[in-house]
Amino acid sequence: MNPDEGFVDANGIRLHYLVWRNAFGGHATLPPIVLLHATGFLARLWQPVAAALAARFDVYAYDTRGHGDSDKPPPEAENYHWRNLVADLRGFCDALGLRGVPIAGHSSGGAAAAYLAATHPEYVSRLVLFEPIIFPPAFVPPEDRRSDLADGARKRRMVWDNAGEIVEAYRTRPAFARWREDVLRLYAEQGTFRREDGRLELKCSGEIEASVFEHSRSLDTWDRLPEIVCPALVMHGELTGEPFPPLMAQIARRIPNGRVARVTDAGHLAPMERPEAVAQAILDFTGDAA
Repeated sequence: MNPDEGFVDANGIRLHYLVWRNAFGGHATLPPIVLLHATGFLARLWQPVAAALAARFDVYAYDTRGHGDSDKPPPEAENYHWRNLVADLRGFCDALGLRGVPIAGHSSGGAAAAYLAATHPEYVSRLVLFEPIIFPPAFVPPEDRRSDLADGARKRRMVWDNAGEIVEAYRTRPAFARWREDVLRLYAEQGTFRREDGRLELKCSGEIEASVFEHSRSLDTWDRLPEIVCPALVMHGELTGEPFPPLMAQIARRIPNGRVARVTDAGHLAPMERPEAVAQAILDFTGDAA
């Protein structure tokens, strides 16, 4: 299933987006759902999840600012303060007339979705959060890994000879070891651009990714969670280490109509490791929302 694609102007920047539609389902349109990816990735990695959801929804996903084919403001000042991630999401929904729809977000995408649901509830009918980056105010080192993640992003190799080289190298890295092969290849092929010298370069620079990590505590999202009025599903991977499993349970308890669920045999990157399980959880949770 190949998605349609386009661009919208939102919050002063241009966002690239994809829409997966079920061309064979006999429907001109289906209810929309919006998917938000994690830091360092791009909308196209939702492909296997979106293909499953497209039986019930028109599935929208966009490249976060600085990622994929969206505009890339320089990693300076407050360009990557997380208030902009929320404002981008709101602007995207406004540009496409998306109100009162299910929104599912992974990691930083989940944090943006939660903040929008808390502050502008008219946009969100159901909320699915997979390990959102939302921490209590008292959450401090050694658990706080912002500096480590930012340093790692800045050191990341950006230029490669070909997509196969990326796949082979990433397959050996712990964070990517459980990724489905087709999703890893999507990352290698769609998450890069071809340079003038013929080599491939990752679309999200290490400096931009680092800036997003460094600003991950820039909103009071934890304090806003009790203001979320829509039903919310907070998910975590069975194999994700501390502090995520108990933290996700706390987040679910702070949301008045929240519940927690676990994806077996998966870690923090479950949407890329077990997309079929993530899609089924979303379908089950949104069963009466379509």
